[in-house]
Amino acid sequence: MKVPFELEWLGGTAEHRFRKARPGVEELPWGTVDSSKYAPEAVNRARASWTEVAINEYRAVASFAEVLRALVSVKAPLDLLGMTSDFLADECSHVELASRMAMELGGAAPRLVDFDRFTPQARRQTAFQHANELVLRVGCIAEAFSGGTASVSYETTSHALPRAVYETILRDEAHHRRLGKLYFEWALSRLDDSELRRLGQVLLVSLRALAPFWKSRAARGVAPTPWPEEDLQALGWLGAARFASVAKNVVVRDILDPLATIGITITEHDRAELLA
Repeated sequence: MKVPFELEWLGGTAEHRFRKARPGVEELPWGTVDSSKYAPEAVNRARASWTEVAINEYRAVASFAEVLRALVSVKAPLDLLGMTSDFLADECSHVELASRMAMELGGAAPRLVDFDRFTPQARRQTAFQHANELVLRVGCIAEAFSGGTASVSYETTSHALPRAVYETILRDEAHHRRLGKLYFEWALSRLDDSELRRLGQVLLVSLRALAPFWKSRAARGVAPTPWPEEDLQALGWLGAARFASVAKNVVVRDILDPLATIGITITEHDRAELLA
């Protein structure tokens, strides 16, 4: 069942502990965005986009919790477990940052979320297969895609506040994106050809789910955009056509090519169809 996406803040001891673990949030230049300087359509689009980021980062909290449990089940190295557990606090901080950006622009956009289907559903597979798939989906695909595309948005954002938010998030994401490489370095000797082929299919399905970012009408420049691109860019976002180009480059550079080096691949035909 879908319910409104809403956040609560407890304060007191919980806030003190959280701030101690992830300091500096209050030092960002909050209160400096003057929405009246930008086209209302651009403000609404940015507000909706930052709301979506908050939801996705909240999903990342749940996803990394699932990854951590899966790593425990396969007795992954203890230091890798500790590294992964630290990511949960990072993602909670990212939820706060994105939600506060939406509030700066007039408040979060209304969104409904089905928390029963918030993360990939478990299928009948071994603990090792489950860990492989979760690390692939979360560490090698989702984090690589979000971090790679966000880095370009950061570079082109002109306002100090969204730049500071991106900088904080990207500093954490740089560590998150190393999880897949470290895990598969440890697991590679146990991956047989059958499992590599299965993971290749997981990769293909996951990337097809991302394809609308570069295949939609807006991404192809067919659908007009009702906001000035420079206003949207100032508030932290690329136009659909520009994002499409960035997204495809990220898929090749940060996902397909690195995974191919360890034998997790898709066919040339599927690759051409995916990126067409």
